[in-house]
Amino acid sequence: MAETTIMQINSQKIMSTKHQLFRCIATACVLAGFCAGSQTLRAEDKPAGKEARLPFTVYDEKGSTNNHYIASGWMGNTKGLKLDEGYTTDPHSGKTCLRCEYSATSDWAGIVWQDPANDWGDQAGGWNLTGAKKLKFWARGEKGGEPVSFKFGVLGLDKKYPDSATGSANDGKLTKEWKEYTIDLEGKDLTRIKTGFVWTVEGQSAPVVFFLDDIRFE
Repeated sequence: MAETTIMQINSQKIMSTKHQLFRCIATACVLAGFCAGSQTLRAEDKPAGKEARLPFTVYDEKGSTNNHYIASGWMGNTKGLKLDEGYTTDPHSGKTCLRCEYSATSDWAGIVWQDPANDWGDQAGGWNLTGAKKLKFWARGEKGGEPVSFKFGVLGLDKKYPDSATGSANDGKLTKEWKEYTIDLEGKDLTRIKTGFVWTVEGQSAPVVFFLDDIRFE
């Protein structure tokens, strides 16, 4: 009788353990489905940008209807920043180029070309640049040797509407003559690029002046 009772108790414990195991598995499956659903919703909350036709110009001439994005995102020590979007002396092509200046001798500053203007990731927008292989632009320094960094896609995943990709040119110093620079886009998700072009510079012992022209995705 005692042996039978013990066997019954053990059998009940095994069944209870199985039921608990099944409940855990079921709960895990439900949570997995919920998480998958949440990921889908998050993706849908961040739609692709407007369809772009390649080659896609960021800047080629002041006031050109081919220009896209707005140089509205001034960062860092903005008091030392100057931007002339219609500089007429020695452009790479056409009649105008961009003249960029940072006059402070300390801190840093930069400008972001944004879509929509003045947006830091709070609004939907941007461009779907799928198919582009390179971001190309021409640059030169006023004296040569200016240390300027160039990139695109600076809105991270902490933003409500981030860029879908980011990239940068190899840091180096500008030459006094016009030189073409390239950012490789191979393998990048370009469905929503909200910050199409960015430059930053740190303060030097003298004002940093440089020029940009013919910025485009192709």
